[in-house]
Amino acid sequence: MARILIIDDDAFARDALEVFRTRDGHKVLTAADGDSGARLFKRNAPDLVVLDKDLPGMTGPAALEEIRGSSGTVPVVLLSGRDAPGDAAKYLRSGATVFLSKKDGLLNALNEIDRLLGVKKRTPPPAAARPAPAPAPAAGSKGLVLVADDDAALAGAASRFLASRGYEVLQAGDGGRAVELARARRPDAVVLDITMPGKDGVEVLRELAPELPGTGFIMLSGNEDGNVAPACLKIGASNYLNKPADLVLLESLISRLLSRRAR
Repeated sequence: MARILIIDDDAFARDALEVFRTRDGHKVLTAADGDSGARLFKRNAPDLVVLDKDLPGMTGPAALEEIRGSSGTVPVVLLSGRDAPGDAAKYLRSGATVFLSKKDGLLNALNEIDRLLGVKKRTPPPAAARPAPAPAPAAGSKGLVLVADDDAALAGAASRFLASRGYEVLQAGDGGRAVELARARRPDAVVLDITMPGKDGVEVLRELAPELPGTGFIMLSGNEDGNVAPACLKIGASNYLNKPADLVLLESLISRLLSRRAR
């Protein structure tokens, strides 16, 4: 497995990428600023670097210059939260291997990391080890999505939007119903509110993530869930969004989840 260095002052992005790559068996090193990242690079000779453009102290472009001074071949995935037209070409000329916008979600970065490391499609488990097949989604749909949120207005808006984008959508107003529907239908993705009466989203995630290894979980986080949402990544969530969720971004994350699973 590879040695990956992540340099990003965004704690969520840094921790999420570390969790996902460690889960896949890679050794991950992290730094929250450019100076520390450049030192780690020189000491550890990583196989790949994920580098935020906007860093305190030594900026991402300056750290990229330091990295390229030590190695001209190590792939560097440069991330930006405030990208502008022309940024991509400029930083690719400066030595970045790939330039990505954080606005497109972390799954895009994960896919690029896999591609650059030459990760091959995982071999399916033997038939006896596979979970029971899910009922097929409606003919012509992009996939089956379960939206679980006790706020009926928000859940309804998300469900209608996803349905308009070609998904078959199930809706649950509480955690218990979400578990029932997920076990019966085995959705491709679950959009799961963290705070719900009775069984909350974290409990639902703990129950379902081991049972549904092929399902992607996206958590919806309110202000009061600030410390809980990142912890869900370690339990098995794929990503999380703050409420009220950007529906276009939500659909983009679901689309990438399904594409990643099909690889």
